[in-house]
Amino acid sequence: MRVRNGNRGRAGVATLVGGLFVVVGCGASQPPPEEPLVADPPLGAEESPSASAANKALAQGIEEIKAERFAEAKPHLEQALSLKPDSAEAAYYLGLVSEKTEDLAGAEKHYKHALQIDPTLAEAAVNLGAIYLEEPARPDEAIAAMTPAVAKAADATRLHQNLAYAYSLKKAYDKASKEYEAALSKGASPELHFAYGGMLLEAKQGEKAAEQLRKALAGAGDDVALIASVGRMLGPAGAYADCVKAFDRAIQLKPDAAELFVRRGTCRHELKDEPGARADYQAAIKADPKFAPAHYYLGMSWLGEKKTQNALAAFDQASKVGGDSEIGKRAREKMKELGKK
Repeated sequence: MRVRNGNRGRAGVATLVGGLFVVVGCGASQPPPEEPLVADPPLGAEESPSASAANKALAQGIEEIKAERFAEAKPHLEQALSLKPDSAEAAYYLGLVSEKTEDLAGAEKHYKHALQIDPTLAEAAVNLGAIYLEEPARPDEAIAAMTPAVAKAADATRLHQNLAYAYSLKKAYDKASKEYEAALSKGASPELHFAYGGMLLEAKQGEKAAEQLRKALAGAGDDVALIASVGRMLGPAGAYADCVKAFDRAIQLKPDAAELFVRRGTCRHELKDEPGARADYQAAIKADPKFAPAHYYLGMSWLGEKKTQNALAAFDQASKVGGDSEIGKRAREKMKELGKK
């Protein structure tokens, strides 16, 4: 799972005011001593016209971004960057509007430019890293883009998460784990625990994966999609009792979803609760008679009980409603096997 920085404006669009001096004194009110006049003001005392125009164009571009008028923002940002070529902020926002207008090549170019100016600019690093992690993924380039920004970022959570994903693509699971741990230390979330658990499952570390998935489940609230996704992973992690609990919660929130019953049924099967599993498959059929996996797994349950005729009837229904799908083909294969006995 990888994340991008959104289109919120950065705190850093300062308005420079030149020529205003405030003297604050204490004690008796005495006129300050007069400074001798000089023929020329000190250099840099006021903003140059080009810098002022650049800041104004940048501010206009950011306002357009806030209003989600990305195409309208682009000319302002291009003007800002042409007037102030060393503005990492202008380059970053140009990358953002390019990405929002589906110009990924332009986005990559501008994010890279921003990072050439300021390698620690977290927003540009996050988004450039996310581009590199799109298919076909370029994890080495993503790691190179994001690593310099980690130490200086005010909030490095997204950088650590995307670095973890990049390392997992390289199957460098130890490094990925360190990045997930670093991200969690900055701020835990159920989604982050879920992503970490998924990586550990891929690394065949089922016990550790289940630990993270349980934490994801504890914080999932009423998010039925997240709860069901956690449940789907808890089974392969070998945490079948937790899998059943996850789908108990999901079914309470969405009692008409046939798939949830089948998923819970498969975990009950692994716990040797075949009557409970079969009841779930039947409940799934009641919720959606055309859900082929429910018929197929019901057939497998009857087959385990050596009730061949019941199994054949269930496989026949799975074949009819499953058609040419993978589950329909499996059902027909089972019917052929049983016909030979």
